[in-house]
Amino acid sequence: MPPPEASILLIGSELTEGRLADRNGRFLAEELSEMGFRVREIRIFPDDDLSLRAGMREMLQSGVRVLLSAGGLGHTTDDLTAQVWAEVLGDKLEVSSSLLAELEGQLQARGIPSLPYLDRYALVPTRGEALPNPIGLAPALYWEVGLQVICALPGPPAEVQAIWHTSLKPRLQKRFSLTSPLHHTFRTTGITESRLSVLIQEWEAQLPPFVRLSYGPSLEGVALHLRAPGDVPIETFLKEVETLRQLIAPYLYAEGNISLAEAILNELRRKGLTLAIAESCTGGHIAAQIVNIAGASDVFLGSVVSYANSAKEALLGVSPTVLQAEGAVSEVVARQMAEGVCRTFGASVGIATTGIAGPTGGSPEKPVGTVWFGIATPKGTIAKRYILPGDRQTVIQRATALALSLTWQVLRAEK
Repeated sequence: MPPPEASILLIGSELTEGRLADRNGRFLAEELSEMGFRVREIRIFPDDDLSLRAGMREMLQSGVRVLLSAGGLGHTTDDLTAQVWAEVLGDKLEVSSSLLAELEGQLQARGIPSLPYLDRYALVPTRGEALPNPIGLAPALYWEVGLQVICALPGPPAEVQAIWHTSLKPRLQKRFSLTSPLHHTFRTTGITESRLSVLIQEWEAQLPPFVRLSYGPSLEGVALHLRAPGDVPIETFLKEVETLRQLIAPYLYAEGNISLAEAILNELRRKGLTLAIAESCTGGHIAAQIVNIAGASDVFLGSVVSYANSAKEALLGVSPTVLQAEGAVSEVVARQMAEGVCRTFGASVGIATTGIAGPTGGSPEKPVGTVWFGIATPKGTIAKRYILPGDRQTVIQRATALALSLTWQVLRAEK
């Protein structure tokens, strides 16, 4: 039997006009897929009642078992979701005195006076119910109509996730008897998506039809996602997992939900090494990736953003003669920065970046996008140059990801 289908409706002109990037669609799709639903579609609509009404009706008529919307449950004039859902479902909204009292109590506990529009947040469907919002005012609105479940969630991602975990997911689990699909994720770096596909093409060609492979390219590398229905024999699935693991072993930095920065920290711990970072063109972005990982301080000692030449000299011991002769964006400077930051912090491993992020500052010899990377380890120092495409922010993002990728490759290669 095929898995039940779900659809996601994202609401907000800030999304359709590009003023805000969506985070709810990805979260809900991942969670629904993990539960065993097949997500048919994710659609985005502006704050327009005609468009919303037509879109909601069309998605309901598609026959999906679960339809989730996110956004448009506030108190302003463009918050239309609750009313339009009620109209489409032939329902009406009424103020719940008990919910209103509860919301007033929340505000009072936070030292906030009652709000004149608070009754908008206490509107509850007569044929549905409100699901509590643990961290905000707007509750979710929930209906069960025939075989279908409809839930309108607020827009802030933190509130969507809180309601999902505390109320909505348990209800869906109770309503639907689902077998979670089998899945496994490999994360690679140092190989492009096209080269990776060639490497595994013979294995991929013989995959059973019930095992699906998808590629997830990013700046840091390529993720490979294997998925199969929950009723597939686990031995069959694990056989394919192991075969793929062997094929991509030279480029595999992690399995599951582990970032490249976290994998680097784990490798440093395994080898008893410490890390320091010297950044010029990346301006602290590499260090930010490292400190995003809880517990990084046991191996990460510190960083220097040595943007000016004087900082490279004073903080890292880069030779002024070399800076004068070779320029800051050069192999020898990248090497001296990596080695210098190791000395400064007493670290085993040093990462350094120096480059031209643009849009100005380039030359025929060193065009915009030129970045030198230095990586110092107890076994020596390597330096590599890349010319990265894109605008200033893109060059910085690419250089940050590439610095982490090169560091992983160096650490992995050194036995």
